[in-house]
Amino acid sequence: MELEPYQVELLGPGGPSREELCKGQETCPSLEGLRQQAAEESKGKKNGTHRVYWEDGLLYTEARDPKPGATRRVVVPQSFREFILTLAHDIPLAGHLGQTKTWERLVNHFYWPNMSQKVKEFCLSCPTCQASGKTGGHPKAPLIPLPVVGVPFERVGVDIVGPLEPPTASGNMYILVVVDHATRYPEAIPLRSTTAPAVAKALIGIFTRVGFPKEVVSDRGTNFMSAYLKHMWNEYGVTYKFTTPYHPQTNGLVERFNKTLKGMIMGLPEKLKRRWDVLLPCLLFAYREVPQKGVGFSPFELLFGHPVRGPLALVKEGWERPLHEPKQDIVDYVLGLRSSMAEYMEKASKNLEASQQLQKFWYDQKAAMVEFQPGQKVWVLEPVSPRALQDRWSGPYPILEKKSQVTYLVDLGTSRSPKRVIHVNLLKLFHDRTDVNLLMVTDEEQEAESEPLPDLLSSDPKDGSVDGVIYSDTLSGQQQADCRKVLQQFAELFSLTPGQTHLCTHDVDTGDSMPVKNKIFRQSDQVKESIKVEVHKMLELGVIEQSDSPWASPVVLVPKPHTKEGKREMRFCVDYRGLNSVTKTDAHPIPRADELIDKLGAAKFLSTFDLTAGYWQIKMAPGAKEKTAFSTPDGHYQFIVMPFGLKNAPATFQRLVNQVLAGLESFSAAYLDDIAVFSSTWQDHLVHLKKVLKALQSAGLSSKASKCQIGQGTVVYLGHLVGGGQVQPLQPKIQTIRTG
Repeated sequence: MELEPYQVELLGPGGPSREELCKGQETCPSLEGLRQQAAEESKGKKNGTHRVYWEDGLLYTEARDPKPGATRRVVVPQSFREFILTLAHDIPLAGHLGQTKTWERLVNHFYWPNMSQKVKEFCLSCPTCQASGKTGGHPKAPLIPLPVVGVPFERVGVDIVGPLEPPTASGNMYILVVVDHATRYPEAIPLRSTTAPAVAKALIGIFTRVGFPKEVVSDRGTNFMSAYLKHMWNEYGVTYKFTTPYHPQTNGLVERFNKTLKGMIMGLPEKLKRRWDVLLPCLLFAYREVPQKGVGFSPFELLFGHPVRGPLALVKEGWERPLHEPKQDIVDYVLGLRSSMAEYMEKASKNLEASQQLQKFWYDQKAAMVEFQPGQKVWVLEPVSPRALQDRWSGPYPILEKKSQVTYLVDLGTSRSPKRVIHVNLLKLFHDRTDVNLLMVTDEEQEAESEPLPDLLSSDPKDGSVDGVIYSDTLSGQQQADCRKVLQQFAELFSLTPGQTHLCTHDVDTGDSMPVKNKIFRQSDQVKESIKVEVHKMLELGVIEQSDSPWASPVVLVPKPHTKEGKREMRFCVDYRGLNSVTKTDAHPIPRADELIDKLGAAKFLSTFDLTAGYWQIKMAPGAKEKTAFSTPDGHYQFIVMPFGLKNAPATFQRLVNQVLAGLESFSAAYLDDIAVFSSTWQDHLVHLKKVLKALQSAGLSSKASKCQIGQGTVVYLGHLVGGGQVQPLQPKIQTIRTG
């Protein structure tokens, strides 16, 4: 049967005969030194680490202390070296691999003086390799090697190469690639399409030959992430892991093979490039035959336990004409094979670990560990087209969770991809100018005066007294007396100490997110002392407690508006941005301020109440306390009550006041802790006051007497002056707009 052209070229042109080889070894000038060494060896003289000898008319060399699996090598004359190099590099079964792999393919079979230099020159001068070209990259984050796997096909990497245009005669445009992490043994199947069923069929074809793996690593292609393949993995007990988007280095073993395979296809003769699918087995053979740098053995050796016969071995055998080898007992063969494979895998694992450490050492020389904290905002590098120069940074987006040393879960906030695991090399920190103002806002005079923080948490000796309540100047003496009588019935309601409601608790739902831990902000000695005082007060009040929580948020001091005396007070706050970024949103609505203002505008009598540290009157759910933990220079604490700054605190508080005032909506309104009572007549107002105060007291809440205004014709509510048939913004706000 006549062979097709591509089949003839698999082994290249015909080689020299044994007789020609023998003659060349005897006469080649470059082998004169080896011939002399062989003569001395025959007389019992030993010289060097390798011995040279004649056997059956051929000149050989081999190590005096050979390693397991090492074979003697045929010495090649000058005139035959071009032929051997062509077989080792140029033919389809060689695949135009690099200098190292070409040399490793040769070194097990042949030898001549200065062979490594000749291999280097031959590969560098290869027109096909030069035309293909190679590209490099630069490292960023330190290299994180994958764990070494010792069992063949226990963990495999999977990827798709293509589209390779134009299609082959069979219509194939893609290649499904599977690489075993233990042996580096590759499989490649040509495909017409990359639909999930087509990929699944090809994978099953591979796994029915080598066994189903325990773990599969792939990119986030739609075919690999499809429900079809996920169902298949689940059926066969396979764990599937996905790489981070736009960072193929995570599946580097497969990506490196993809690059090699595409280079081998590019190295085919022009007339054969459209038949790459037919030649794919030959290209795979070329890759499987040579030792891998990391493990020191070829994939064939690690999988089968012995080297396979390739083109170079066939040429060598043809020259040697070996005698018929004696048959081996099947039991001895199996035992020997098992022993050799165990030895290969043990050495391969050690070699791979050593190679990874060496690779990591050099890679990390120009690398720097970059670390982000949950809650921090980052820019994300995203490709907008296949052209690298058109990639752009988008964002900023908040970090939700640190998934590994070099990957983070980022909230992209889009319907298509709301959350994504992204490699650190594709992230950079977003610098917010407002962050620098969070520590403490002060001017030179205030800093010099060093004013103390207000004593909001002290126990007032007049708790339970209504003496501090502010009555309207327009009320008569009798009307004020009527008000005091109503208020005295609920005197316990008025206190500077926050109450404790029994109606609800506040929970923080973070799903399965890892604990968020943020570092303490840099603070001045003045701020540190102020924080220390506030922490002591809160401990005495029972608002916080000591904590050993893995969660941690930093403390900030935020300025309150100037008081009437012109003093500026500072509010103790915790920066919960990190915690909030991983907290599920409570969608309970907050009332529209404009609707509440309109509701109060027509009233003739209004009273307002400000709850004492309103949020602190709600206890934290037992499981949520640890998530409120904050760190100071002096310790680690957590809230017993609901602190300011939590993402869903407004929703929880609004839900509480809505519950407390349920049924009283016709004459009361509440925007968080700003509660208002409004009426058209004085008698109605007294009745309405009594009902609202009773509801607040029954809920276990407390209010500041000094912040309560009773029987007013107009009040300031939500930044507006309302009552008496009018609604208007405050004059300072109008002036700000006019002068702004």
